[in-house]
Amino acid sequence: MSSKPCFSWEEKRVEVTTPEEFQRRLNRIERLSEEAQLCIQDVRESIETDHFEEELQCAEMAVGNASMAYSELLEELALTNEGVQLLNEVRKVVAPAIESLREELRHIGKLKSKEG
Repeated sequence: MSSKPCFSWEEKRVEVTTPEEFQRRLNRIERLSEEAQLCIQDVRESIETDHFEEELQCAEMAVGNASMAYSELLEELALTNEGVQLLNEVRKVVAPAIESLREELRHIGKLKSKEG
């Protein structure tokens, strides 16, 4: 197991002013969500190992990063009238995925606490 984070967060934030930038930001959220899902899978696989806490921290950071990217996009979309329309559509699509990641982490934490 590596101590390096299992996600890539090192991207500069750019305001959402074009359809291309909007799509880039959605792709970023999707990529961060996929990385978070992989980290969650690593946590599941390590539940009975010495690496569980390390994997859990990695997954928590990855889910947090996906959540933050989503929140940042919502905040920026709320600044313009056109953005508000997009904001509602983004919420319908992305919010359930982000909440699902959070719920999976909570569930794994509950499983581990029942074991210990």
